[in-house]
Amino acid sequence: MNVLLRGSIERHVDRILEGGMPLDKALLMFRKGLAPTVKNVEDALFGYVIGRTIQFSFDAMQVHHKREPNGAEFSEIAEILVRRAMEIKSKIKLIANRYYARALVGKVFQLFQNTSFKQQRN
Repeated sequence: MNVLLRGSIERHVDRILEGGMPLDKALLMFRKGLAPTVKNVEDALFGYVIGRTIQFSFDAMQVHHKREPNGAEFSEIAEILVRRAMEIKSKIKLIANRYYARALVGKVFQLFQNTSFKQQRN
């Protein structure tokens, strides 16, 4: 695979991890839209990121070489994704934990408000 193309794929993953693709918004979309059909939203989001990266790779090959990646090139794309998989999963887990923490704090705050309000009325 062309060194520039390989670098382009690496930068695409970097942009995702640095917030170029808003994973927090994607997580919310997955939680709301897929929650009834998906057991693990984080795994679904991981698949989404991998799919976006593969699509980016195919698009980049079309632009630069006017063709789809051959078997060896696709293997290189897969190697990049395997090498960076734990980094991607860690970022998703961090975002998911922040989401769950915010949701928990919101529920505790709501419970506190409801309890305080009832106590004041009595």
